[in-house]
This record gives sequence, structure tokens and C-alpha cells, in this order.
Amino acid sequence: MRARTVGKIAAAIAGIAAGSLTSACALNAARMKPSRPKGSPLGSDGFTAGDGAIERFQELLRIPTVSRDDPALVDREPFECWVPTLRRLYPLTFDACELTLVDEFGILLRWPGADSALDPVLMMAHHDVVPVEGQQWEHHPFGAEVIDGEIWARGSLDTKCIIGAFFEATEHLIGQGYVPPRDVWFFSSNAEEVSGPAARDAVAWLRDRGIRPYMVLDEGGAVAGDTPLGVKVPVAMVGVSEKGHVDLSVTVSADGGHASTPKDTDAPRLLARVCERIAANPDMPCFTEALDATLAELASRSNVLYRLVFSNLWLTRPLVAKIMAANGETAAMLRTTYALTQLEGSNAHNVLPPVARANFNVRVAPFESVADAVARARALAAEECAASGVSPDHVTIEVDEAIPYTEPAPVSPFEDDAAFDYLHRCVAGVYPEAGFAPYVQNSCTDSREFNAICDRVYRFCGFEYSGEARSLIHAENERIGVDVYLRGIEFYAAFLRHLDELE
Repeated sequence: MRARTVGKIAAAIAGIAAGSLTSACALNAARMKPSRPKGSPLGSDGFTAGDGAIERFQELLRIPTVSRDDPALVDREPFECWVPTLRRLYPLTFDACELTLVDEFGILLRWPGADSALDPVLMMAHHDVVPVEGQQWEHHPFGAEVIDGEIWARGSLDTKCIIGAFFEATEHLIGQGYVPPRDVWFFSSNAEEVSGPAARDAVAWLRDRGIRPYMVLDEGGAVAGDTPLGVKVPVAMVGVSEKGHVDLSVTVSADGGHASTPKDTDAPRLLARVCERIAANPDMPCFTEALDATLAELASRSNVLYRLVFSNLWLTRPLVAKIMAANGETAAMLRTTYALTQLEGSNAHNVLPPVARANFNVRVAPFESVADAVARARALAAEECAASGVSPDHVTIEVDEAIPYTEPAPVSPFEDDAAFDYLHRCVAGVYPEAGFAPYVQNSCTDSREFNAICDRVYRFCGFEYSGEARSLIHAENERIGVDVYLRGIEFYAAFLRHLDELE
């Protein structure tokens, strides 16, 4: 923890102690307790996966199901062998379940339950993975080698681990003669990484048949280690919403010319100032009910200083906002973010271009809309034009229509809700040492499509991801611990085994 942050906390506490509200603030801190599920913990009933589960997982990881923005560039062969491989590895599951293919390679699987009149549960993942070109891997990205207790492979974290765990759990439970009390659906997209249509088309297929899931469970949060705010235990972070997403194209026009006679209003320099103004001036931080619940859980498991500050948000919100701004993960929880990802200028090293362009990848907070985010960027660009002494028509900001964009997802219920508590009970049964908190996810998932047919959409991957693991998603040297994978299977077995206690 930075000394400056500690100083701010200490100063805040000193201010509280010097005032007349000392007793009330201290009482609030004393009352802040870690969350507990309302029901008893739900475990895997003694089931533990063995070496065979690792071998089957390795086989799935060795299939290079790489999706690409241009469908014409996709290697079809890995996708063509994906379902046949699953059938061979998990024969009991495919004998008991009904398979529907969506958009040729997407999977929609129904496991019939004892009472099909009950609203089903739907679980999700995606079997496509991002490319590895341009990355420097220490081991083959599709070799799935076990090195020092970790499985190295693209997709090991995102999200073939969920697919493997789901099928391991179903194969075990079906082998035990278990029939779920309600239908269980499993959906896996072949193009989630490129915002493909499979999820949208699966939702349309279900809607046409009058199928409305009681709850949906997709990737997203995880049992997060190395959490911020001084928390020493892992915390299961369950996404109850996710930010919206839009890409903005910023175009600056000016007089071009020879690089020997530059001006401060040349297109590249004006573009740089506009982009910096947008990136450096997001809106004021905003605390939502979900964020308050996140902070309450984290603070309850931290030290007395944090508990005192975070249990009195009515007084300390400005300080808390500054504390959170010092950490990338927590800073993004507070507001819409503008990430400058691409810049384009001259094609020649000695030519001033008449047009310069940039791209912002914008993640829209749940209390705003895409229109709000676009309007803010345009207003900031106009401010910079005025400061630079040029008319505002020198800069245009438009939504990049070539890239799918979405509004923030609705917030799924998390207070006094049976489905959310059921997740908590399953976490408590498999990860008894972990905390449990709702949060708003910064990234986007296919689950947003399912909000159209389901009110309870949760984003949680039932594995423990350290801070390092989270940094490896989409990066080189992606890998998952053997023990981490096996324990995650237990979570999915617990989730499926106890569905009779869902409501």
C-alpha cells in the first residue's frame, strides 16, 4: 500500500476522531461483517476429479479453435472436430442431453430435468480463443503441457476451463444416476471473442420456444486472489451487471504540408491534445448499490483502518474515490473509461498529414448510456479546439459502426435473492475461505444477450484466479494450475448437484 494512501486514511480517521461523530463511525465499523449465505454451504458431496480430468482438458486445449474478425480467415477444421471430441470424451452426457447447433459451430445443449415445467438454469462459456500471433510463448500455446503444476495453453483461463468443468461435472452426476430437478441448458459460443452472432441467435432460438431461464451463469468474475484494499483472502466476485461498450473514431482535419514547417495546430498534434483531454477527464466518480456492496465485503475482510473508512461512505466517499483511483481495477469501477487504443497519422516520415485519426475503446458505466459517453467525448474535444484556437469542426467523433456496441447490462438482483444466495452457498461449500461480493464487470460477455430472456444473469467463473492469472487472459503464457482446475470442477458439480435448493 502506498504511504500516501495510508496517510490519507489516517488523516480521515483523525478527522472522524476529532469530531462529534466518533462513536457512531466506530460503531458502523464494528458492525461491518463479512457476508454469509442464508443457507448452509453446498459442496460437491465428496466428489473430486482425478488425473483423467486433466488429460481430457489437455485434449480440448490442443484444439486451436481460434476465432477471427474476418470469418473467411477462420480455420474451420478445429471447430469441425470440437463436438465430435466432446462426444468421445463425455459419452454419458451426450447420451442424456439434446444437442442443437447454433450458427454451425455454436453449442446449445439441454439436459432434461425431472420437471420441465420449471424455468431452467442456463450455463455458458465459449470455446473460441483469441489468436497467438505476435506473442512470445515459453511453451507451445496449444501444447497444453503441464509445467511445474500448471497447464500452459491458450484458452486454459478463457474459457475452456468452464467447458471442461461443466462436462466433467455432468458426466460424473449422470454416472451417479442424478437427474436435475429442472432442465439445465449449456451454451457455448464459437465466436464470443469477436462478438459473433451465436449468443444472439441462441437467445432468439430459446425465445421462439418460450424458454425463459430462471438464472444464467456465464464467465466473468472469479474467486479472485490478490484483491485490493489490503484483503488477505480470496473473494468470489460475482458480476451482477457489465459495462456497455462502444468504439469511437476521432478524426482531426488540418492543413497538411512539409514536416520542416510544423504548427501547433497540425492534425497529429491537435489529435494528441484532444485524445489526452478525453482520456484524462472522465466524469466524476459514481457509487452504485452494487459498488457499495463490493466495497463493504472487501473492507469487512481488511484492516481496521479500511473498515472505519469504508463503513462510513456517507462521509468518506471523496477519500474512497481517491483510494480507488490509485488501482486500475478499482478505478474502472467508478466511471465510464476511455482507452486510447489506436493512432493513425502520416504514411511518410517527413509529411504532415491533413487528417489524423484515433480510436477510443469506451466501457460505459451502468449509470450511463452510450449516448452519454459519446456526448462527453465530443464536449471535451470542443473544449480542446477552443483552447487551441481552432473551430470545433476540425474534430469529429463518431461511433465506429463496424464494431458491435452495447448498452450497459441491467443489474441482476443480489440483495435477498434466492439465486444469488444459491451461488453464495456453492462458493461457501467449495471455497470456505473466500469472501463473496457482487460487482459490475468492466469487460463484456455474451451473457448480455441473455438479459432479453432472463432477469438473473450472473457472471462468475468458479475457479480461483490470482492477480497474475487475470493478467494472462488474452496474453502470452496463459496457464492454469492443475489444482485450480480440479477444484473448479468441484464448484460446478456442487452447483448442478443441489439445484433442488435453488428456490
